[in-house]
Amino acid sequence: MLAFALFFLLIFLLCGIYFFVIVFYSGLGTAFLWFWPALGGFCLLLSISLLFLHLNHFPVPKLFRYGFLLLFITVVGSFTFAEGSIWMEGKKEASSGADYVIVLGAQVKGTTVSRALKNRLDTALAYLKDNPESFVIVAGGQGKGEDITEALAMKEYLVASGADSSKILLEDTSVNTYENLRNSKNIIVGRETGHTLENRIKIVVVTNQFHVYRAVRLAKQQGFEQVSGFGAPNDDVLTVHYYVREYFGVVKDTFFGNMRLN
Repeated sequence: MLAFALFFLLIFLLCGIYFFVIVFYSGLGTAFLWFWPALGGFCLLLSISLLFLHLNHFPVPKLFRYGFLLLFITVVGSFTFAEGSIWMEGKKEASSGADYVIVLGAQVKGTTVSRALKNRLDTALAYLKDNPESFVIVAGGQGKGEDITEALAMKEYLVASGADSSKILLEDTSVNTYENLRNSKNIIVGRETGHTLENRIKIVVVTNQFHVYRAVRLAKQQGFEQVSGFGAPNDDVLTVHYYVREYFGVVKDTFFGNMRLN
C-alpha cells in the first residue's frame, strides 16, 4: 500500500512539472493541457488516501487489494500496448507512387503554420520530391485563432516551397481527423469517377508520427485499402503530451466506430 502511495505521489509531481513546461513552451491554449493537472490531482487524492490507510493501520480486505492491483495492471497494460502500437506505426515507411497525398491539418497561428504543421508540410515536400506525379490534398478548416483555413495556409506554404499549385487540392471545411479523411475521400471520388477506391487509388497520409496509427485506420474505415502513413517529426517537448492525448483519440474513434484497429 505504501509503495502505491509513493508511486501516485511521484506521478502527481511529474504531472505538475510537465504542466508548467507545456504552459511555458506553448501557452495555456494548448489542446488537452488540463489533462495533466486533472491526472495529477486524482493521483494526489489517491496517494493521500492510501497513505492514510497505511499510517492508521486500517485493515484492507484482500478482495479490495487484489482488485485494485488487477485494475492497475489492466490499465497500465492496455495503455502500454496502445502506445507501443502508435509508436511503431509512426516509424513505418510510406509506400511510393501514391495517387494522392493527404496532409492533415494542424493549428495555424493567424496565417502562419505551427511547428507541428510545418513538420507535416516539410515531410510532404520530401515525399513529393521523389513522387512528383502525386496530387496533394491539404485538409483542414478554420478554427479559433486562425485568420484563414488550415488548408489555405498549407497550400501557401507548399507553393512558396516550390510545390506545383495545380496539383494541390483544398479540403477546407473539416474540423477533426475523421472529417479530414471523409471529406478528402469525397474530393477523390469526385475526381476518380468510374474507379473503385479499394482497388485503384493509392493513398499516403502525412501527419506527425504520434498521429499516424489513428489516421491510417480512419482512412481504411473510409474505404481506402491501399493506404499508408508517412510520419513527420514530433515536437520534442510535447511528444509525451501528444502520445498520451492520442491514446484517448484512439479510444474515442474506436468507441464511435470511426476506425477499425486492424
